[in-house]
Amino acid sequence: MYSIGEFSIISSLTVKALRHYHDKDILIPSCVNEDNGYRYYSAKDLDKARVITTLKSFQFSLEEIATFLREMDNDSDVVHALKLKKEQIDLDIKNLKNVTSAINSIIYKEREASKVTEIKNNIQIKLIPEQLVVAHRWQGAYCETGKAMGQIYRAAGRHSAGPALNLCYDGEYKEVADMESCLPIKKQVKSKLACRVLPAQKCVSLVHQGPYEKLSESYQAIFDYMNENNLTMVLPTREIYLKGPGMIFAGNPNKYLTELLIPIAY
Repeated sequence: MYSIGEFSIISSLTVKALRHYHDKDILIPSCVNEDNGYRYYSAKDLDKARVITTLKSFQFSLEEIATFLREMDNDSDVVHALKLKKEQIDLDIKNLKNVTSAINSIIYKEREASKVTEIKNNIQIKLIPEQLVVAHRWQGAYCETGKAMGQIYRAAGRHSAGPALNLCYDGEYKEVADMESCLPIKKQVKSKLACRVLPAQKCVSLVHQGPYEKLSESYQAIFDYMNENNLTMVLPTREIYLKGPGMIFAGNPNKYLTELLIPIAY
């Protein structure tokens, strides 16, 4: 028999942990002195202690370890329990990757938004490179964009690679608009939504700062510029949402950043 101190050294478990395991009926000493309460452990207890240490390293909770020790009768049961734990860990890893992706998306959007703050309200002509996106074509009121955005973000998962955008296929304002919500992605994803490449386009660009209700003011500035320079619009137009309502905080609409892109013939 080993005293609790000796057993602690042999098993690499603290005395505090051994007492806790005893209280939880996970590792019960082979003998407890009724006069002084001293605990004594056997070599058989050491085997159980090593099993507990191994299971802890496999991310088993104390409740799961107690069930394991109580119900596992043979190697087949052990393998089944380990398979179930592996499936849970794989799911946890997947969920953590999705969390990481969501955090990275917020960081990326904030970083990109800070880059364009300096060029807001500055009209320029730029060549937009082709871009792989997951896309959802829909018809409805402009205020319904949020629903479509939710679908493309879910479809892209951790493969999103930039701010979301809308393509507008109407050359005029319509109460029921013909829209396509898109999200850049790093690679093709399995989804019911379309994965396609947006073509490279030459566009007139203007970064609008402020609420969406005032986008018309920036559109007026773009069309004034295009008329002055005899530029012809090509559909669909694009709105890229560089900074908008956050995933955590609603944010200040006066600080929203939206890049308006009007493709032009050339």
